[in-house]
Amino acid sequence: MAGGGSGGHITPLLPLAHVLRRRCPKCRLIYIGLRGDKLDGVKERFGIFDQVFFVTSGKFRRYHDQSLLARLVDIKTIILNIKDFFKVLYGAFSARRLLKKLKPDVIFSKGGYVVVPIGLAARSLHIPIITHDSDAEPGLANRLVGRWAKIHTSGMPVEYYTDTYPAGTVKYVGVPTDERIRPVTPDLQIEYKKQLELPADSFVLLVAGGGLGSKTLNDKTLAIAPQLLKADAKSHILHFTGSQHEMAVKQKYHQILSDEQLKRVKVVGFSDQFYKYSGAADLVIARAGASTLAELAVAAKACIIMPAAFLTGGHQLKNAQELKIRQAAIIEDDKLSPQKLLKLTEQLRLNPKRRRELADNLGSMARPDAADKLADLILA
Repeated sequence: MAGGGSGGHITPLLPLAHVLRRRCPKCRLIYIGLRGDKLDGVKERFGIFDQVFFVTSGKFRRYHDQSLLARLVDIKTIILNIKDFFKVLYGAFSARRLLKKLKPDVIFSKGGYVVVPIGLAARSLHIPIITHDSDAEPGLANRLVGRWAKIHTSGMPVEYYTDTYPAGTVKYVGVPTDERIRPVTPDLQIEYKKQLELPADSFVLLVAGGGLGSKTLNDKTLAIAPQLLKADAKSHILHFTGSQHEMAVKQKYHQILSDEQLKRVKVVGFSDQFYKYSGAADLVIARAGASTLAELAVAAKACIIMPAAFLTGGHQLKNAQELKIRQAAIIEDDKLSPQKLLKLTEQLRLNPKRRRELADNLGSMARPDAADKLADLILA
């Protein structure tokens, strides 16, 4: 299994590995990731793999909101891309030596730029490849590797991929989610609140900016937190900031909140128990990363989704569009003002019926059997 560069390219591999281990106890499961990737919070779960390796790779930097002229004069980015091109070549030679030694029967490419050197090596050794794209917009790395793949699996309906992959090769399976996630009933939500030391009758807002966090969401949440906590003494905030932003956000909360309000805020950099926090939440504000959306769908949560428009290929915009079509979440522009976000959050706090509608619609999109379907294809 190959994938890395972000949590969305790593965490779906873990539930898939658990299913494969259950279905085929004698399978030899190997993970190859990106050298330098930080696995904080999930490292202990990598015990499911028989072996873990890392290879060097480079990324091709491009930005969705950058004009052609801006790209041509962006000398720093051009130099970094040239430098990383040679990293990919070095990684491909390293991956080829590794694969010759390991002799895998099949390679599962989850995406992230680490899969490019692994895909090149697999092609030269005639090892079959299966790709998986979580987002509605296939990633560049999988598009490059995909030209040699036997099967292309997807997290979104097949029609999103027909312009990228050959007809008949795409299988819609969904996104594998943490095997501990399940639909959240009222009783289970109370249990999660209890485990997190939250009152059973509290209104819980979860803010999650993805595995690396989102400074934009962090800043907006900090801007609305004092008024949100003041408006309702039973409101609590669970704020996933991303590890690199955790200390700065904590310090800011101490500057803007009273001692009583601070008791109703939990700041988390990253946790491998995200399912507990999302399960306890009454409302979620999140980005539109495919893995996050898949987890929230299985749990069936009411969400305000603010896609990161600047990311390459606009893939979060396309993910959010699918939710908008299904009326499965409130979709807002990344530039939404804190005042409007506060107003929207308050409206939903006071309208449990509307939250239930959103949760049910998102829950209808869940594919809890995604890992099992992928395991079927891999074992076949």
